[in-house]
Amino acid sequence: MTERERSCGTAVLLSRLAVGDERAWRELVDRNSGVVWGAVRAYSANRADAEDAWQATWLLLAENLHRLRDSEGVSAWLVTTARRESMRLARARRRESPSGLAGLLAETADGTETPESSAVRSLSAARMAQAFAQLSHRCQQLLRIMAVAPDASYEQIGTALGMARGSIGPKKQRCLRALRLRMLASGSPEAVEGVAV
Repeated sequence: MTERERSCGTAVLLSRLAVGDERAWRELVDRNSGVVWGAVRAYSANRADAEDAWQATWLLLAENLHRLRDSEGVSAWLVTTARRESMRLARARRRESPSGLAGLLAETADGTETPESSAVRSLSAARMAQAFAQLSHRCQQLLRIMAVAPDASYEQIGTALGMARGSIGPKKQRCLRALRLRMLASGSPEAVEGVAV
């Protein structure tokens, strides 16, 4: 689908939304879910915050639908709103709890393991989280969005992060290389196997 066709399709969807067409909502969500989810995950410390920001983004669209004049800008509006909601939640969480790492590690816990394998995995996860935390904020955002929205196009990722489409691949490679080097430096060669460069 060309950008012009997509824009016309979005304009039709917006007019259908204005009259309360539920199918139009599903189509709009389906069309933009990957990039919105990627944006909220890129700016959220854990899945719960990402889900809250996701819901808030769609709610804000419903509340502000009458203000949208440019059908071509809906995706960008959604990404910007998702980013702002995620950052707002992150600020609120930082005020509540100074330790974001505990939330990241708790999210990965799986109670079906043996205590030994759980301890090894926790240590590996902690080292990975520590290495990840040492990356630049930009690398963290890029790797998060690519992990949670693997089907998102470079154009969508570029829109979500404000990056040129052509710079995403090289930046991803540099970020993965930096993560791999930090993992090796932390003494976790077994965990590096999962970090492709």
